[in-house]
Formats: sequence, structure tokens, C-alpha cells
Amino acid sequence: MALHLSKDGPNFPDEFVESLLAGDVVFLCGTGTSAPQMPDFPQLVERIYETLNVERTDPEEMVFKDERFEEVLGSLSRRLADPAAVTRAVSNLLAVPTQPHVDQHRTILRLSRDLGNRICVVTTNFDTLLERAAAEVLGKEAVGEVSFAGQALPAPGSASFSGIVHIHGRLPDEEIGLPGSQLVLTSADYGDAYMRSGWASRFLFDLARCKVIALVGYSANDAPVRYFLNVIEADRARFQDLRPVYAFAGYKSEPEEANRSWRTLAVEPMPYRMVNRDTGEDDHAPLWRDLERLAEIAEQPKRSRSQRARAILERPAAEASAESRSELHWLFGRHRDLWSVALDSIADPGWFTFFQDENLWSKSDLGWTVAAWIAKDFRSVERVECAREWQERLGKPFMEQISRRLRHVHGLDETWTRLWRIFCLAAPTRGNDLTFYETQMRLESGVVLDSDLRDAVGLLSPKLALSRSYSGRRVDTDRESLRLGDLASPRMTISDRHGADELVEVLHQMPNRSSRILELAASELQSALALETELGMVGDDHDFNDWEVPSIESHVQNQHLEGVNHLIRVLVNCLPQAAALDRDHTRKLVLDWKRLPGRIGLRLCLHAMRNAELFDADEAMSALLSVSGINFWSLRRELLLLLRERAGSASSAVLRRVEERIRGSGDVYYDRFSMEEGEADWRRHSRDSTVWLRLRMLQTAGVLSDVGSAELFSITERRPYLNREVEERDFFGFYISGVRDIVGDPTPVAEAPTGDRLRIAHDLTQSPDRDLQQGWVAFCRSDPQGAFDSLSMGDLTAANGVLWDKFLTGLAYGDEVSKAVRETLSVEALE
Repeated sequence: MALHLSKDGPNFPDEFVESLLAGDVVFLCGTGTSAPQMPDFPQLVERIYETLNVERTDPEEMVFKDERFEEVLGSLSRRLADPAAVTRAVSNLLAVPTQPHVDQHRTILRLSRDLGNRICVVTTNFDTLLERAAAEVLGKEAVGEVSFAGQALPAPGSASFSGIVHIHGRLPDEEIGLPGSQLVLTSADYGDAYMRSGWASRFLFDLARCKVIALVGYSANDAPVRYFLNVIEADRARFQDLRPVYAFAGYKSEPEEANRSWRTLAVEPMPYRMVNRDTGEDDHAPLWRDLERLAEIAEQPKRSRSQRARAILERPAAEASAESRSELHWLFGRHRDLWSVALDSIADPGWFTFFQDENLWSKSDLGWTVAAWIAKDFRSVERVECAREWQERLGKPFMEQISRRLRHVHGLDETWTRLWRIFCLAAPTRGNDLTFYETQMRLESGVVLDSDLRDAVGLLSPKLALSRSYSGRRVDTDRESLRLGDLASPRMTISDRHGADELVEVLHQMPNRSSRILELAASELQSALALETELGMVGDDHDFNDWEVPSIESHVQNQHLEGVNHLIRVLVNCLPQAAALDRDHTRKLVLDWKRLPGRIGLRLCLHAMRNAELFDADEAMSALLSVSGINFWSLRRELLLLLRERAGSASSAVLRRVEERIRGSGDVYYDRFSMEEGEADWRRHSRDSTVWLRLRMLQTAGVLSDVGSAELFSITERRPYLNREVEERDFFGFYISGVRDIVGDPTPVAEAPTGDRLRIAHDLTQSPDRDLQQGWVAFCRSDPQGAFDSLSMGDLTAANGVLWDKFLTGLAYGDEVSKAVRETLSVEALE
């Protein structure tokens, strides 16, 4: 983990930053710190030769090329009559400019401080630019108290260790009243400081045991680096308490350039790219820019970290740069004090995914943080979607966090409170196979408690699951009728369908407990339906379960469906068993089902009335007479089967009333639907289809009257495609017969007179037979000329416009034989 403040700047390792904030880092500064005002070591050597007007000898030139500059100056000093001339030349060449630039030095002083905020920096430079920077803060008079040079150095680790330490000596600076000291300049000076007397070696060794050292302004070949690291490396294996050494290392193309040279010296490099994006030139701007930012963090850690976190998190997560994401690792990876900043700053919930994917927050942290963020605006559609997403990821603990915050929120209106309370009932769709298995084992153990039955039936009760809403419509969040289904796609689901199937079968094998199981399943069903009602899935004129439960009894159409299907199967399985145990009690339970929300209870009741042991035929037919008009005409399978199976045993008086309702109330029911202008009137077709189907049930039962037979004949005359046997698909509003291509049956249109074809085509679109629904499309492909003639004779209404559209689409398909005709008709149709 590292703190990366910019694209070209260095990666600050987390351990380094933590040590810096703890006051444990000392910067060891080289000539690069004072560049470009002061020459670096090779430039200094060249200028000394120029000042003294001497040339390098061949051996000196060879050593110069090897970058052993202290040996070059040592050789020069030995062949000069006045060796001190070298020191005087250095003093002149490194004189502080009249108006020095000390921004870089000021940054170093801000960073290199101990826990008591005292300056604590070491340098091998002779110049006093660090002191000039310190004078701006401390005053010129106080600089002398914090500047040390030569062998008079404070001992690392002691209480007095602080200040600006010139380990290789210091030049005089009259401006701020600093005297000079002996310089470590030549190879002889280095030999004495690091080997013979060894005072520099001891200082650096002690420093490395007490402080983390950061090299800045050096290259890996610089003499101070070589001497210093040789001292450290020789003792690192023997002394385990030596602290890490870091080096800021510039590169031009690839970071590996810096890594190769420094890592051979057992130094942890912090590479940065030497490029100034403002000028386009190679320089060290990224280093000093990021060191200044690091100084802001070091001086005011909490405030600076808060500002940086806020600046990143206020933007969309997808737009964040790699550097910003890396910085978040440092900001949140080890510290737990920026939660409030995150909650106030985040507008894009995508950041929570980032925190999870990067393992920056634990699940518990994410749970309460996301919940707290959502609670800041419980009326936000976006936060509902965020809650739905994290509910699926974090499960029950997250929902408990939402619920807890909902209890303490003030000013939330009733509509939104109800929406969120229903939301908190949702459960992750992931199953718990072990729970189903353990429950099944208890049921098969031979010792079954009532609590075991409750647990088993409870597992079969569907739980609310939420998916993203893909409606794309804008939601009016202020309307009173707002429901959770307007903001998400709710569904009732069983977490482990395979385990649920096995539990249903196990319960079926317990006939002696069937009455109790029937009670428990009905209770769970009532709770599930009540929730569906609150979700808007069940209402006065609609019921989601018409599609989710195609058949009350087991049927292939129910395969792969969830919802309340497993509870329905339990009720259907246990019904005959319970009736055999206690007929009167079972009858009471069945009649109570009619009061369940929606139509599913009524359908269960009608199914139960097919059982002659529980209800006689007149009771069954009377039940049909008591249902509302909507239910009488919209229910299919259970109503139709009840007619077919029980009508034959009913009294003539009850049968007469049933048949009269079938023949006489259909027009009233369908006339309640209004028609749009230009819309084909489908009502007569639907009335005929539903009446036909119910009369056919009476006909099959052998009880259809002559009047009913006449009505049935009249319908098949008007609707020739209904002159057929009843098929299994007729018992369902929506029927799945397997995967097959629907090619369409053009026969009804083709056999009709040309003037009647459009009417027949409109009627066919309402047929439950998919092939007949596609009859017009099939006719257009088989006889495009006939279709064109029929359309040309009709009015250009909105309904006929739909037929024109299908005709023109059909002209794009066909074989080579019909190609010429299709091309001609295309032109004529467009004209």
C-alpha cells in the first residue's frame, strides 16, 4: 500500500508515511536539494579546475569518468602548492545568491521534524540554504542555535538531537551569522571521516538505528551515498534494529531505471518521473510538488486527509484516476477516522463498490456506512437502488442497519416509511442448503415437533427479493400511491427450490399431521399474499399470481416458477388427507381460503370443491354463482375444471342459473372496457371465446341445455376457428408448450371473403392460439397480392395501419419466385 499523490510523482510507502507522521523520518539531503542554484558534485569539480586554471591529468580524467569525484579533488589537492586553494574555490562557487530560492529547502524543513515538531534534518551539502529557509520561520538570530557542522554533531537518539546537521561541514554565511567549519571534500577527508577517525560513520550508524532515513538530492553513485550505505550495509545483518532507508529516485522513461541502481544498495527507492508537464522539460518538478503536498498532510494530518478524501469522493467513482484510487488506499486502508467525511462527500454509491472490491472496509463497516449514507435521504430513488444492490450483497445485517436507522429518522412521510419498511423485509436470493437439509432430517427422524412443522412450512414461504428496475420511466416520488415496485422490481422467491421440492414431498408423507400442516401453510400463504398486496402485486382487479401460479394442482405449466407455488403444493397434497381425518374442520379451513387477498384463495377453494367428499355438486355450483363478475370471467383452469367435473351431478335449478350467467353476463362484463379511437374492437371476440369455453365444459359434462347448444353453435359460426375440440392450452391464459417456432396459420384469413379478411385478421390477434394470432402475418407471406387487395379495400384506420405495417414487413421475406411480386407491391404500397 502506498500514497500516490500524482501521476508522475513518487509512491510514498504506507510505512514511510506512518513513520513521517510519527516524527521518525530524517531527510538526508544531497546536492540535488540545492539545484539548480548550486552546482552538483561533478559541476563543482569542473568549475574548481576552471577557477584554478588547471587541467585534469589522465588518471584524474579516468576517475572523473568513474564518478569518484572526491578522489579527483584529492589528487588535485596533492599536486597543488597551496591545497587550501581548493577549499577557497568551493567557498566562492557555493556562495549563497543575493536572492536565493529556498522553496525546496522550506519543504524539507516542513517534513523532516521530530515528534516535538523540532527541525531534524541532515545534509552533506556545504551551503546554508537550509538555514536561510529556517531563518524565515525562526529569525536570523536563532539559526545559529539549530545549525551544526563538522564533528560537533548532536548524538542521534539523544534528547538534544535536532537541528540542521552538516555532516560534511558548512561554509560560512555572514548574512545569518554562521561561521564555517572544516569540509569533507577530498578522498583524504572522506577516509578520515568514515574510516580512520570514523566519526561520520558512527553518526550515520546511530542515526540509522534511531530514525528512518530518506535520501533526497542524491544519485546512487554519489560519494556520500557510497560511503554511508557501505557503513550501514556492513552492519545490517548483525544489528536487527537498523531502520529502513528510502531514496527519492528520478527516471525518464521507466521506473525500473531507478529501481535497478538503488536496490543493489539495499535502499527502497521511491521513483518519480523527471518531467515538467508545464514546460515539457526534464526536471524534478513532480518530486517537489508531491513533497509539498506531503508536508501539508504531515503538518495537519486529520484536516489534510479529510480535504483530500473529500476532493476525491465528491467526484463520480468511474472518473477517478489511478492516483486518486491509490490515495484512497492510504487514506482509508489503516485509518478509521474518515467515516463522516465519506458519508458527507459521496454522491456516487459506486464508491462503496470500490471500497468493497479493494478490501478497504470490512462487511460490517460497509453495512453500517452504506446504511448511514442511505439514511441521509430516504426519499431518494437512487438510494433505494443502492440499498437494493447492497441488500443482495450484505444480507440480513445490512437490512437490520437500515431498519434501525429508519426507526430514528424524523420527518419521513407515511408513504416513504411504508416503502422502506417493506424493503426491509427483502432477503438475499442466495439459499441456505444446510437449513433445508437439517429441517428435512428432523422431519424424517421419527420424533417430529410442532416447531419442526412450523420451520418446514416457513422455509416454503417465499421471501421478498428485489432486482433493478428497468422501466426507464421517471418516478414521481411525491405521489401518495408510490410503491416499492415503482423503484425496484420485486419478486417472491424461494432461496433453494430443490430443497423446497424435497420438503414438500416429506410433508406429503405425514398424513396424520395433514390438518396441522394445512393450517400452517394457509397461515404462511396469507402472510405472503398480504406482502404481495402491500407491494401492489395483488389488487382489486389484478393478481400477480394469475401468472405465477398457472394451475392450483400440479401441472407442467408450474415448472420453474417460484412465488407461493410450494405452499400451494402443500395445501393441495394435504387437502384429501386432512379431509379423511376431519371433514368438517377441513371444510371450514377451505371456506376461509376465500378471504385470502387476491384470487389465489378463491382458486384454492374452487379446486377443493372438486372433491366430492368435502362438497356436494350444488355447493360447488353455488360457489361459482357467488364469485364476482371479474373473477367469473377471468378465472380459467379451476373454474373450468369445476364446471366439467361437478356440473353433471348438480340440480337442474342451480345448473340453469349457472348457464344463464354464462350466456347472459358476458356482454355486460366486456362492455366495461373502453375503446380508443381507431382501435379494433376486441371485446366481442373475447366475449365469444370465454363463453364458448364455459359452454363447452357444460357440454362435456352432458348438461348443456338446448338454448346453450344454440348459443354455442352461433359462436362457432361467427368464429370458425373456435369450431374445434377444447385443448389443454385453453385452460390457461398463457401457455408454454416448449420451444418452437410460431409460423402462423393463414387458413382463417385465406378462406374468408376479401371484404371480411381484415375483420378476421383483427379477431385472430385476440385468439389464445399463437399460430392463429400470427395468421395475418402468415397470409401476407403466402399471398402478398391478396393481402394488398384486402388492405386497399379497407379504411386507413389506426387498427388497419397495424396490418399495413405487418404487410410491409412481410414483403421483405420470401423466395425468388415471389420476389418480383413483392418488389412491385412494395412500390404500389408506398405510392
